[in-house]
Amino acid sequence: MSNKYNTKSLVEAGLLTAILIILILLSFYIPIFSVAGKFILPIPVVILYMRHNLKNTIISLVVTGIITGIMYNPIYSLTSTIMFGLIGIVLGYSIKNKKSFGFTLSILSLAFILGTLLDFTVYAKLINNTSLSEFINQFINQLIEVFDETITMYKNLGMPEQQLKPILDSLEAAKSGLLLKMMPAFLIISAVLFSYLTFIISKSILKKLRYNDIMEITPISKIQISIKVATIVAIFLLIGVILVRQNIKHSDYILISTQLILQYMFLIEGISVAIFYLKNKFNMSKGLIIVIMIFTIFSKLGMIYFVLGFMDLIVDFRKLDPNRRMRIK
Repeated sequence: MSNKYNTKSLVEAGLLTAILIILILLSFYIPIFSVAGKFILPIPVVILYMRHNLKNTIISLVVTGIITGIMYNPIYSLTSTIMFGLIGIVLGYSIKNKKSFGFTLSILSLAFILGTLLDFTVYAKLINNTSLSEFINQFINQLIEVFDETITMYKNLGMPEQQLKPILDSLEAAKSGLLLKMMPAFLIISAVLFSYLTFIISKSILKKLRYNDIMEITPISKIQISIKVATIVAIFLLIGVILVRQNIKHSDYILISTQLILQYMFLIEGISVAIFYLKNKFNMSKGLIIVIMIFTIFSKLGMIYFVLGFMDLIVDFRKLDPNRRMRIK
């Protein structure tokens, strides 16, 4: 009986490994699939972890990396396998052990950050033969060239300079080094967004495969940034201010990144509060709420969400946090 189970387990792991290899190769050869593949690739790894164990999952990933490396490119295969393998293992662990959505989102984001740093480091060292910082500087210089060419093209077409202001501002940010200093914040913010989307897509597909015992996703209207997390970020912001005033090298990275992260935290909190009231107090339809959000977030009215988010972190308008002391009666 044990041999029969082991054989069945081995065959199942082999099939999932084959599916993973096919998906990775499709993401390499088909550009359109490469975007969707970022969210789909972790799913076979999740199933492997849930149905078997960490050891079998790692063995399958090693086999996947070797085969795709032989068939395509060893470096790309290595980084892709590690990235999606790490995300799949983390998500599989969270689902299998019934972890909370907040915990799952946090460790998924951490896995994405580690995978991205490894990906860029390997690419910089083995392909460009440069350090990670030099590689990022090269990327920004290329971006500046693209901005310059775009501005020249639009000017030749007779576009007024006022309409070119967003591109000119981006160019100035890149040339002044501001863009480079914002990179840590961009990495963290993109990690959270990617993890959120990955979880939503993975849960949807896993449910169709009859994996129903998965934690619920926190609705956008009930998203609430932990006051502890906001306080920690604010402390780092204060540390950044002090270090900048002391002229400590690279301290502006801490200041600018924490400032940007805090702003996005206020924005997300504010959007969540607005959606909560539009949905529950004004009984608006989902479609109308989406239209309102699109037209207000990307306009001057978007500042309202920052203020609303900041106030909700202090007061808790929706009364979602039982531990919050300050509340509106």
